Amino acid sequence: MTKSIEMVCVVPDRKLKTILKDAARYAVSDWYNLLILGLILLLTDHLIDLDAPSLIGGLSDIILIIIILFLSFMEVGYGFRIVEETVEGSTSPPGFHHPLNLFVHGLKESLILIVYFILPLILMIIALSELDTLNIDLGPIINEYALLLVIIFFFCFNIILQGAILTMANHGGSIRWGFNMPRVFGKIRRVGLKNMFMVSLITIVVLYIIRQLIFDALHGIPYLGSTVGEIIGTVLIAPFLMIFTTRVLGLIDVPDTK
Repeated sequence: MTKSIEMVCVVPDRKLKTILKDAARYAVSDWYNLLILGLILLLTDHLIDLDAPSLIGGLSDIILIIIILFLSFMEVGYGFRIVEETVEGSTSPPGFHHPLNLFVHGLKESLILIVYFILPLILMIIALSELDTLNIDLGPIINEYALLLVIIFFFCFNIILQGAILTMANHGGSIRWGFNMPRVFGKIRRVGLKNMFMVSLITIVVLYIIRQLIFDALHGIPYLGSTVGEIIGTVLIAPFLMIFTTRVLGLIDVPDTK
């Protein structure tokens, strides 16, 4: 009975410190793919600013938009490939082979993101409308706790999204598994709500707070210049942080074999 209980918990004894160290080593273990991801991020973020139509021979804006979308979905797809290969036991970052496959995976994850953003939003609206039918004035409460409500909403959305991504990663990237709600909530229960919450918190801190602090520091370095700082941040720092956070997500669904 004890053994079966232990098997249900995916990462029963794995320390957060161990996962973070693994993710950091993983992110810098392959500079080639890290730089390719950095170049994709740079092109995606700055293609229009670099006067892209003249650079690519005067192609129309429609083709330019298609290129930007393709690169954006490739970026998202690469993050999914990291999660998928991590749960399969891989210890090194994936390559950029089969770019069309990356694009399709990115498209699927983007669709999942949109749907699972809308789902908690609808639930929140329904809850508020139900309370409104009871003639309960929530105006003062909403105004006072608006930030708290936004944070709760984001965490609920992100945890469900993470559950969907992990479920897809365990089933060949099939989008139908991402929308299989019993399986998604089952995955969240097996991995552990605490683990999901911690990954959400790490993602926010790393991708929004730490990333912005590093970018601001790079822009403020004397004689470096804001443009050079932006390029360094986008090509080196941003891909490292992206690989790091996606690796962490995959690792919480990997049994600790130590």
